[in-house]
Amino acid sequence: MNKLSYQRGVGLIEVLVAVLLLSIAVLGFSALQVRAISATDESVVRTKSLTIIRNLAEVMRAYPEAYVKNGTAPPFESILSTEFSDLTAAERAAVVSTIQAVVSSSATDSVVISYVKTNSDDTKTTISKTVSVDATGENCLSTTTKTVGGKIVPKQTCTINELAARDALMIKKQAADQGITINIETCPGSAANAIQQQMCVITAWNGTKAILDDTDAAACAGANGTYKAGSQCLISEAY
Repeated sequence: MNKLSYQRGVGLIEVLVAVLLLSIAVLGFSALQVRAISATDESVVRTKSLTIIRNLAEVMRAYPEAYVKNGTAPPFESILSTEFSDLTAAERAAVVSTIQAVVSSSATDSVVISYVKTNSDDTKTTISKTVSVDATGENCLSTTTKTVGGKIVPKQTCTINELAARDALMIKKQAADQGITINIETCPGSAANAIQQQMCVITAWNGTKAILDDTDAAACAGANGTYKAGSQCLISEAY
């Protein structure tokens, strides 16, 4: 006589194995989603950084003669009244572009630009003006006017350094609003010449510092411009 056996239902072991396989698949899919989201976020930040770098490079080209004596009192003193060739080697070393000085400084909303004005009697007067992002107050970017010879003209006019400072502040604020830090340094290997030198625009995010430093583990790159492992930043050359 043939004996027939029938299996009814599913055993506990089969259920546990099925749940285990499903869990592994779900975990793998979740990890893939996390990586995809992280890659998307990284791509968005890089796109924003490239836009900021491109805008800043255009601003640097727009003000090729905007230079200040950095590290003096007041912080941003124009050299427009002095020929660069007349400066000593030490003075030349302290001269940087206004864009670089503003971007690399701690200034966020406003800076004071000073310059020496030569009067009609050959005496000199130091003029200081506050340049801000929103052009508030009585600075050169204010919208107030005055009447001269029957014509309405701006009450105050901007020097090239003041215009450069304002544009630099605007780009710096745009970067900060996106969680991006920005800095400008002399590119590794560039000639030590403060005029028309090769500059590197550095943007960094997620804890990476926008600097070129061999000793700082959080720096974007080393002093030779080589990216550090794990750094989240971009370096672009500008002139």
